[in-house]
Amino acid sequence: MKKKAKNQPINKENRKNKAAFFDIDGTLFRSSLLVEQFKILIKREIIDPKVWFDEIKPLYDQYDKRYGEYDNYLLTLTTQYQKKLKGISLEYINKLSKEIVQRNKDIVYRVTRKALNRHRKDGYKIFFISGSPDFLVNEFAKYYKADYCIGTKYIFDKDNKFTGDIRPMWDSKNKIKALNFLCEKFDIDLNNSYAYGDTNGDLSILKAVSNPIAVNPSFEFLTKIIEDIDLSKKTKVYIERKDVLYEYNLENKNVEFKKF
Repeated sequence: MKKKAKNQPINKENRKNKAAFFDIDGTLFRSSLLVEQFKILIKREIIDPKVWFDEIKPLYDQYDKRYGEYDNYLLTLTTQYQKKLKGISLEYINKLSKEIVQRNKDIVYRVTRKALNRHRKDGYKIFFISGSPDFLVNEFAKYYKADYCIGTKYIFDKDNKFTGDIRPMWDSKNKIKALNFLCEKFDIDLNNSYAYGDTNGDLSILKAVSNPIAVNPSFEFLTKIIEDIDLSKKTKVYIERKDVLYEYNLENKNVEFKKF
């Protein structure tokens, strides 16, 4: 029998457990864990503040005024973060990660926090699959009592210093591999599972489940969902603004709005 490729969802019959898969940044957390840690590294001059003012702040200002793209700002910041973190000890990074999560743990979207709590109450396994660094994802997952989490793997040498090398988890191809790993490990039935995401990197995990939810999706992500007929038929779109939740059904173009 021909095996399924690793970048395709693997679902077997008679699996026992159901799950809810969550992206973190922009889906549950209302910012980026990596960005919040970068700010602290700048403030404490672990990273030279000149990097912020010369290379990143101009892009942020353009985005903040809605003249530039958020992705341009984030890509530049992430590149500098990875470069400047090289040589920093795992002990210090873990200590800082605990502090970052403690400060930011409740800065989340109400719609996904409620969904997470509801799924846990209903017996779902809770999984985080995130492009943020694994040490930050681990701390965030502890607070939300996730059953398992997978983030971008940061590689440390024998002296526990960051080497500058990573194994990404922000793209769709790697996220589906992570989902398949979790399905095998926890015996997950994707036909009774949910997935929550906000950008293109989450497309594969939404396609894999029977109950996909796009949370405050980017235009490009939403376009890809609409272009996929099967996916658009089963996807719900949640937009959270102030104290209102807008719920869109892409199949029949209906919209409901509810007060939190």
